Amino acid sequence: MSRTRKPLEDRSSPAPTALVLLAVAGLSVSLAGAPELVALPPQPVGTEWPTAEWPEAALPDDLDRAAFDASVESLFAAKGRGGFADTRALLVVQSGRIVYERYADGFDRDSRFQSWSMAKSVTNALTGVLVGQARLELDAPAPVPEWQAPDDPRRAITLRQLLQMRAGLDNEDGFDQPDVTKNYVARLLFGEGSRAPAAFAASAAVLHPAGEHWAYSTGTSILIARICGDTIGGGAVGTRDFLRDEIFGPIGMRSAQPEFASSGSFLGGAFVHATARDWARFGYLYLRDGVWDGRRILPEGWVDFSRTPNPANNNRVYGAQFWVNGDPDGVEMQWKPLPGAPSSVFLAEGAMFQMVAIAPTKDLVAVRLGLDQGTTYPEIKEPFGPMISAFGDRP
Repeated sequence: MSRTRKPLEDRSSPAPTALVLLAVAGLSVSLAGAPELVALPPQPVGTEWPTAEWPEAALPDDLDRAAFDASVESLFAAKGRGGFADTRALLVVQSGRIVYERYADGFDRDSRFQSWSMAKSVTNALTGVLVGQARLELDAPAPVPEWQAPDDPRRAITLRQLLQMRAGLDNEDGFDQPDVTKNYVARLLFGEGSRAPAAFAASAAVLHPAGEHWAYSTGTSILIARICGDTIGGGAVGTRDFLRDEIFGPIGMRSAQPEFASSGSFLGGAFVHATARDWARFGYLYLRDGVWDGRRILPEGWVDFSRTPNPANNNRVYGAQFWVNGDPDGVEMQWKPLPGAPSSVFLAEGAMFQMVAIAPTKDLVAVRLGLDQGTTYPEIKEPFGPMISAFGDRP
């Protein structure tokens, strides 16, 4: 595609030679020095926005039907405990219309599904709205009360670094722990940190210089969610109402149910429930550059910031609370999040392979929800990228 996009400028880097000033929150978009991004496609002329109902259409003529059918059958053939299909919902939107939708027995379009870490991308949206309203700043020190002692090195950590998971904190989820009950995320969500997980996350010590090292951290996302909640005010009710009024309501995501800790903070690293159609709406908001039916929900440049690989020294496949299906060569992390899919795809992904994949070159959003029993993981993940690639490109 000929058009390219640039992400929100990192003000911790040397000043760019040219800037386009945005009309929101004093943000700026760099015209030099940042990776080029495939342009996000516009809303097709004459296609209704799916605020109330999703328009539907047949599978397109340019679909590689054999590849698509094989991928779908593999996704639904994977069975775990009890012999039930692990894939519970599969939905594909192209050019603003649902072109494929299928549910396992016992599930339908009204079934709500757990997000797991797709909630991190909801936290991204929540943060974006507040940045757009000039209530939070990306490159200001993150407003974390526990870090305000004059000699605390965490005091300088920025909101941008938290969003990109390169804050340097000792709070990696720790899935490589032999005893899963002792890994960080289990202690955070289900152990000693579960009553006040954001406070637990804020207690993490510094392990690396801020900005240099990436580490996947649910605690970091939960801490960002608390920052957002404190900025909004009103406790759990205030945050829930804000999510409804500023994000879920405008895009028609009526089934969305965010969860909150007993401390009142949004559990924005792991716990949002919604239907497959509503998860597709969420992905569609990002495919349309944060604009919905003429209303800008996310500030200009926010989606590009979210889908740009962050500059940490050990990762090239994570943006800002979204995975990026780019080239990981030359860094420690040597795998693509979604093999077989275009490199421009970016992803909201959660445990047990919850996924909202956003494919700009295909003008497509693909949603997969359900379980992953470990043994069925290859049968679920391997066909998902080729399924997206089976669709034709859209100009």
